Amino acid sequence: MYFAMRPVKRLQMVLLGMLLAASSPAVAETAFIAQVNSTALKSGAVTSSPASQPVPVTPYGPTSTAYVPTPETTRPARNGNVAQTLEIGSFNNVFQSQSGGNNFSNVSVLGGKDNNIGVWQGGKDLSNLNLINTQGLSIAVIQPPGAAPINMLIARLPNGGLLIKR
Repeated sequence: MYFAMRPVKRLQMVLLGMLLAASSPAVAETAFIAQVNSTALKSGAVTSSPASQPVPVTPYGPTSTAYVPTPETTRPARNGNVAQTLEIGSFNNVFQSQSGGNNFSNVSVLGGKDNNIGVWQGGKDLSNLNLINTQGLSIAVIQPPGAAPINMLIARLPNGGLLIKR
């Protein structure tokens, strides 16, 4: 039998045939774990062995769960510096720098726009600064080592007034 083929098809068929002839069958191990020695099966001497690990009688026994706190709720280490920032608004810039140890800084910008806040702490300092509904304010907090804590709230009121609470 003779089949008329185009030269390109004939070349493709020859290459496919060579590829199939050159490939070897796939060899793999079985997916099952052998639980009995294969030589024991041939000799007919099969013995039962006890389980190597105890199996729990009830899988729904009491369990102990540990509470792992989130990073926001954990207390800092003794000599640790903590700088937290919460920004809800647009185009706000917050920079916090801490040198020394035992510094805690919290800056919150809620509903603000185009605010610039900078905090520098020298050591053993505490600052808490909250800006609510403010626009275009630039605030710098500089605390030398051991300075008094700063707790400040700056809010733009609905009537346009500015509230500064220390």
